[in-house]
Amino acid sequence: MTRPLLAASLLLLAGCASPHALDERWRPLVEVVERPDLLVSDTTATTLGTRVYVADLDAFLERFPPGSAEQEALLLHEREHAVRQLDAGLGPWLARYLNDRAFMWREEQVGWFLQLKRLQAAGRPLFPQVIARTLANYRNLDGGMVSEAEALAWVQAVLAGAWTPEDPSG
Repeated sequence: MTRPLLAASLLLLAGCASPHALDERWRPLVEVVERPDLLVSDTTATTLGTRVYVADLDAFLERFPPGSAEQEALLLHEREHAVRQLDAGLGPWLARYLNDRAFMWREEQVGWFLQLKRLQAAGRPLFPQVIARTLANYRNLDGGMVSEAEALAWVQAVLAGAWTPEDPSG
């Protein structure tokens, strides 16, 4: 992705509502901010660098109250994206994520793994078919990220303890 396109994308995400500051344990994330209405789901959280962007901050805080297992699970997921983005460089990471379905799927597997395990540890009910359908709806410029059948098998493996992320240190 070219620098002007990346800069324009970041400017589009600058919302007008007051941000929700995050405490130190979520670093490198610093805040959750509102983004303008875009062509993405109004329930989607998007992380770019140190910020998590949501469509409606009040609705986000109602759905993911501070201190809840739901918010912690989502922030674990988004924090992982932030760490990986900053390690790889935001521009290069974003270019791959937007154009390479296999890369996108690997990145989402790591984030979703953390999110699902946190919710599972908190005793929250998890519905693998609903989660798989959600994952099957993820798209980038190259097309759909994963089939619903593959996503379902993966979610079931995570919840059964049969899948963990690869160690990036090899």
